[in-house]
Amino acid sequence: MLASSVRAIIAPILRACPQECGMVSITKVELASDLSYVTVYVSALSEVKRAVTFLEGRRKELQKHLGALETHKTPLLRFREDRTAQDGNRIDELLRRASKNTSEESSGTSQ
Repeated sequence: MLASSVRAIIAPILRACPQECGMVSITKVELASDLSYVTVYVSALSEVKRAVTFLEGRRKELQKHLGALETHKTPLLRFREDRTAQDGNRIDELLRRASKNTSEESSGTSQ
């Protein structure tokens, strides 16, 4: 519930991200068990670091909006780059290479 409220607060700001970032989205929102902080994971089609930097620059404004949430404590915002897609692509590439090496070794030994 609180995570979706955080998303709703941040989502409109994503539209103002620099065009170079491409489409920017929130992939995950994690709340600390004591609500001391909330970590927002962000992905972008192009420049995700720039998108995170942009959001960091808007943190004060967003923090104020979080203050409107009905919680006994306003969590501090943290933005992180979501590396899930990059990590998945890297694993896919490693698997392709391993498969290619295996098939080359198999065809080399059968001749």
